[in-house]
Amino acid sequence: MTSVIRFFLVFLWITPLFSQTADSLTDVSRLSEVVIQATRVGHGIPVPHTNLKEAEIKKRLQAQDLPYLLSGFPSVVESSDAGAGIGYTGMRVRGSDPTRVNVTINGIPLNDAESQGVFWVDLPDLAASASEIQVQRGVGSSTNGAGAFGATVNIDLSKIDPEPSAGVSLSLGSFGTKRVSVQSNTGLLNKKWSFTGRASVIQSDGFIDRASADLQSMHLKAAYSGDRHTMQLHLLSGREITYQAWNGVPAQFINHPELRTFNSAGTESPGEPYKDEVDHYTQNHWLAHYKLQLNPVWQVQLNGHYTRGFGYYEQYKADQHFENYGLNALELPDTQIVETDLIRRRWLDNHFYGGTFVLKRRLNQSNQDLFLLGGAVSRYDGRHFGEIIWSEWLLGQGKDFRYYDNSADKLDANLFVKLQKSIGQQAGGYIDLQIRRVTYQFSGFNQELLPAPQNVGHLFFNPKLGFTLNLSKFWETYGFAGVAHREPNRDDYVQSSPASRPKPERLYDLELGAKWMHDHANFSANLYYMRYKDQLVLDGGINDVGAYIRTNVADSHRLGLELEGQVQVSPSLLFSANAAISRNKINGFLAFVDDWDTGEQQVVQYGSTDLSFSPSIVSNAELQWQVLNTEKNGAEKHPLSLTCHIRGKYVGKQYLDNTSNEAAVLPGYFYSDVRLNFTVGNLLGKEIGLIISCNNWLNKKYEANGWVYRFISQQYDPRPDDPYAKLESGSTYHLAGYFPQAGRTWMLTCKVDF
Repeated sequence: MTSVIRFFLVFLWITPLFSQTADSLTDVSRLSEVVIQATRVGHGIPVPHTNLKEAEIKKRLQAQDLPYLLSGFPSVVESSDAGAGIGYTGMRVRGSDPTRVNVTINGIPLNDAESQGVFWVDLPDLAASASEIQVQRGVGSSTNGAGAFGATVNIDLSKIDPEPSAGVSLSLGSFGTKRVSVQSNTGLLNKKWSFTGRASVIQSDGFIDRASADLQSMHLKAAYSGDRHTMQLHLLSGREITYQAWNGVPAQFINHPELRTFNSAGTESPGEPYKDEVDHYTQNHWLAHYKLQLNPVWQVQLNGHYTRGFGYYEQYKADQHFENYGLNALELPDTQIVETDLIRRRWLDNHFYGGTFVLKRRLNQSNQDLFLLGGAVSRYDGRHFGEIIWSEWLLGQGKDFRYYDNSADKLDANLFVKLQKSIGQQAGGYIDLQIRRVTYQFSGFNQELLPAPQNVGHLFFNPKLGFTLNLSKFWETYGFAGVAHREPNRDDYVQSSPASRPKPERLYDLELGAKWMHDHANFSANLYYMRYKDQLVLDGGINDVGAYIRTNVADSHRLGLELEGQVQVSPSLLFSANAAISRNKINGFLAFVDDWDTGEQQVVQYGSTDLSFSPSIVSNAELQWQVLNTEKNGAEKHPLSLTCHIRGKYVGKQYLDNTSNEAAVLPGYFYSDVRLNFTVGNLLGKEIGLIISCNNWLNKKYEANGWVYRFISQQYDPRPDDPYAKLESGSTYHLAGYFPQAGRTWMLTCKVDF
């Protein structure tokens, strides 16, 4: 990968030399939709959503991952394992975890087919290639891939710039953070062909001890644009080596000034922590898009995709029993060895491929009334295996002994039809109907609790409908109702038998909203009610194969109000804010608590409890001050611009599990960021840009994520032996890990565009 990056860096600087002969295209109207984004929503569709445009991405983008770019969106809570926003990061939307957030690139599914999550670390610096990012809240518009239970994120990489360009971006920041990103674009050659490329390298030591990240990525795009058809080919490649920080900081250390960054990963090794306790993964995506204009009103889009992922995470494990690895005890002349220290690698080796299509018909000249017929078929072929690459004792099987090896096959197909139609001059209707079929074959347990091939299948019907109503020039209202389904993930299946296998989840989503839009101000309010049937949650219970597995709760819901507003206070001063206020409940919850003394479980019955990781309030406010702007004066030889951004965010208290237990919470927190954007034109190339940011400048200490495991023991106090252990009350203890985020940090980015 490193040699490819080096070659590509040279390529990026050479291509503009050839592109100088490119013909400028005076009429670029045919490039307005080079890829039909059937999974996105636009004006007139009653789905609450927020867009992040290319210009705003450039102002914000430094080295942090995509969830941090979206931090200011309504109902979004971001977190970072390493605490600095680089490496393993994630976000929740309306309290829904990353496995419930559907993500697509140009309409192609990005979520892992088995875990259903998205690992942003696998495609570092992805936002640097994006022309727009859209977040739909709730079930959203029908999409491809995993069901959306909290939000849908659409990332658009399809834009074609008709003019040649090149650029380099360099970033330096706290914790040894460095980023180099180089891009080049030929513009339109002969008014038809375009070639674009980007290469990025990001490195960071992380806020948490040893939580380093060494990330590389590349994006190549070739595009052809004719009078009636367009074609694009994309290669996205990412490689990451990240020191593990998944365990979190132990509960006993989280408030200690010197141990707050403690990382237990690798500490099972005697002496210094094991240096290769890393996650090492490579992921390559090939995307192909072809659009044909059949006639003035009909268009067809055909897309193909293939993703190849492979890699492992490595761990030093102490005192491992041979039997847990399918091995016999080691017999010596005078003793028997039953456990050993070892180093293991757990591998993923997977292929994901398929195709999507969209047939689009314009129903009027304004392009607002549309009919869409679309769908997708994809297959996931995943292999999971583990190897012992070293052991303290000779195991007899030699080096690289494979102690498990299983595979899975998942087929996912859907078909949807969407109709957006005006009703008179003031109203509009929206209908969206989807059928989705999922079949999954895997290695699991049969009725006799013996390992055996297993398969499941689900057929889902996901209807959605809505309306918009323009009450006046300034007021618009809308309503939306939708149903979504979501199948259990890999762990739910492989750690259960047919008798204990959980059922799919179902979500009923109702959205009602109003918008007020004026020349210098706008305001919107969105009321939502999300009712879950058979939502999957952790309750501490152990199923018939001895696994802690998620179980279905019959009735749970989220009720919330999302408010957004923006006011142009003066020509140079812009104020914007949003707030999400919600109530997130399980109506009757049964929890199981392990009794370490008896080896059994005790059952605790709760009434109405709060859903975990669901703050009752998430709010953002930002003040943007245009300190200097000479760009408006066309006579300026070197136009200057200086803008100051001050943003504050508050996230309310979150429970670590579904029991509303005050002993295991993430306290509410507030932090504030400051950013300066400075640009000067025509000095070196087209523009030089500087971004100077100071995040969490008030140096607040807070935790954005965590985990908890509760148990009972009257005979043993684990606290002296385990820093993760804390006493709740009486004989009830818990183990808990927290993910603190960095205090005051700075970053400087210099960008030169040619």
